[in-house]
Amino acid sequence: MGGEEEKRVWGECVWLGRCLLPLMDVEAWRRDSRAETFQKMGVERGEYVFGVFAGIVFHSAVKDAVAEGSSLSVATLDAVPLKAVLEVVTDRADYAFLIGMPSAFMDEAEETAALALRLCVYVRYPHVPVLRRYLAHTLLTLTGRVSTPGPTCADLRGWAHAAGVRRA
Repeated sequence: MGGEEEKRVWGECVWLGRCLLPLMDVEAWRRDSRAETFQKMGVERGEYVFGVFAGIVFHSAVKDAVAEGSSLSVATLDAVPLKAVLEVVTDRADYAFLIGMPSAFMDEAEETAALALRLCVYVRYPHVPVLRRYLAHTLLTLTGRVSTPGPTCADLRGWAHAAGVRRA
């Protein structure tokens, strides 16, 4: 991956992706149901894979903003509306997510998850549509809980900090 700012943006995208599930866990039954869903799918470390997948989608949304003239920065990520992230996950073909795939990763586990997701896209493995639906549902649920019109990634970051979600 390119410069330090690009690495920071990717790291923030993955962190936001990893914040989603803890923010959904207002009710304990959600966590249990999700664990069961991932288990039925045969996805080991399902929450981790989901976080990396969501990070790829956030990164795709940032790259869209860059293509429209914004600079590649955490500030650009923060300005991305969650509605735009939802549109990325619902309106694009699976292979289009690969635009959000960086060429280098923060650690080996993250790289393994991302490369597994890339393989799943190429072979049209059924996990990708399930992850897409789950991410869309998560974004809709979280944005539906707030009265903020047009929440952004910065709002999501604020919700995560307020809920005490820690960085891994």
